[in-house]
Amino acid sequence: MNAFANSALQRRLAVGAFALVLCSFALTLPGFPPLDLATFLLGRQDRWLLLAQALILIVIGQRIGSLARPIAFSRATLCAAAVLLLAFCYLGHVWALCSYDLSRDEQMAVFDARIFSAGLRAQPLPSFWQLHTPALNTLFMLPVDRPVAWVSAYLPVNALLRALVGAVVDPAFTSPLLTAVGLVALYKCARLLWPDDREAAAIACLLYLTSGQILLAGMTAYAMPAHLTFNLLWLWLFLMRRWQADIVALLIGFAATGLHQPLFHPLFVAPFLLLLLPERAWARLGIYGVGYALICGFWLAWPGWTHAFVAGPNSITATAGTDYWSRLKLVLSANTDPRWFDMSANLLRFVAWQNILLLPLMVAGAALAWRNRMAAALIASFILPIVIMTVIIPFQGYGFGYRYVHGAIGSAILIGVYGWRRLPAEESLVRRLIVRGAIATAIVIVPMQLWMAHRPYAAFASVEARVAASGADYFAVGGADTSFSGDFVINNADLSNRPIRIFAEALQPAFMADLCRTKPRIGLPTTRLFRPIDTYFGARPDPAADNRIKNLTPALEAAGCRVVIVDESRERGF
Repeated sequence: MNAFANSALQRRLAVGAFALVLCSFALTLPGFPPLDLATFLLGRQDRWLLLAQALILIVIGQRIGSLARPIAFSRATLCAAAVLLLAFCYLGHVWALCSYDLSRDEQMAVFDARIFSAGLRAQPLPSFWQLHTPALNTLFMLPVDRPVAWVSAYLPVNALLRALVGAVVDPAFTSPLLTAVGLVALYKCARLLWPDDREAAAIACLLYLTSGQILLAGMTAYAMPAHLTFNLLWLWLFLMRRWQADIVALLIGFAATGLHQPLFHPLFVAPFLLLLLPERAWARLGIYGVGYALICGFWLAWPGWTHAFVAGPNSITATAGTDYWSRLKLVLSANTDPRWFDMSANLLRFVAWQNILLLPLMVAGAALAWRNRMAAALIASFILPIVIMTVIIPFQGYGFGYRYVHGAIGSAILIGVYGWRRLPAEESLVRRLIVRGAIATAIVIVPMQLWMAHRPYAAFASVEARVAASGADYFAVGGADTSFSGDFVINNADLSNRPIRIFAEALQPAFMADLCRTKPRIGLPTTRLFRPIDTYFGARPDPAADNRIKNLTPALEAAGCRVVIVDESRERGF
């Protein structure tokens, strides 16, 4: 019986795994689909992860035998795992990600945290930069021309968390700390869902600890680790079924909704609140209904309040982009041709960055949705952001796996535990497979993921290091000098960094006359400077940077600036 079950289980897993591999390779065929960052990363990283996972499933399924002894996860083990997870994520930020903030989302979290650490709601801008703010990069800021202050257009809680942690230790500890707390919260959720089955909580923790998406996101400044942890804390409190816990859950919900975008947490909680309808728990439903109406109203009004701090008497505000309704209309009106390709790539990327066995366990657990309300709510909380983001904005930019469902990974794991519990006849076989899968993920897949994450971060960090060491007062980079070169135009909110990064496109005669009045040193990059980035993306060097040196240097020097050429291997005066 065991041999038959072993063979059938191995066959199903292998077929499913290689089907995903074929899909990933099909989506990365040259010229199909339209190439963007999602399909590029699928081809550069994730299809190889999926292939490695498929091969590992075949290997670990050989002579699997059985494991009758339950997997144990004591409280002491939980605490030790949380501490090791904290250390792993922080060291990963330093070593694997080079202590660098790659994406604009990460940069904005750090940017806002410095403002809040100074006790400010928004950072006042010097009068010179009020006139020339677009040169500094205003992407993901409120659409205000000639602002008197600046702060990102994101909601503030993620940055506030970084500011609070930064008051004690390195703010880069924020995401590692949240990731460690998320492990404990997941364990508590599993214990409440299955109070008579301690092994269920152990399985949940193993799936959490071997998720590359959780581990790598925990090394960044993204808001996603906070989304995951706050959602798990909320679910833990909700499952307690006590009015005191419900009040605390609403406080958690207030913070979670205000992390960076107001959509993700309400999408997570909605299916669980619907569970209160068949239970006729009208009092709880009323408390949560009123609470979330107030929470959503507060955070939807936040951009308007922020605008009052940013706009001055001479400011000009765009007709759309300040409030969330106008932002939504702008996004929906944008070109969405690659929508289905992007979402397909996103979902394949999600699978590639999880434990090898999470997807098959989720499939097994999904069958319970028809007769178990909690399982149905967990599935809905995972699917809802996929459906909504497919409609609104399937493109996620950078990320490990699919970060728009990061807050719902806890739901995915708990669905997987439901799947584990549905296999009593094969329990001893699956237990052995889970142990082998966790070990293989830890020693093969996670190192691959660390290396894949390191490469782009290291490429950008090496260029940034040369810019920082240039000795210039300003550094002008073109928005198309290399892939995502605009992300180099990021500064401290108080503009205390040197060189101050600006867009080279802003170097028009009037701006150059104002900028060069004090005879500053202005750095211009060579095309060679971006070689690490061009190499990673497989792009041919664009001569725009070298051409700019030839064309702009005479005008800059005539205006009074001293030009510094920032090269790949050295910095030298022109």
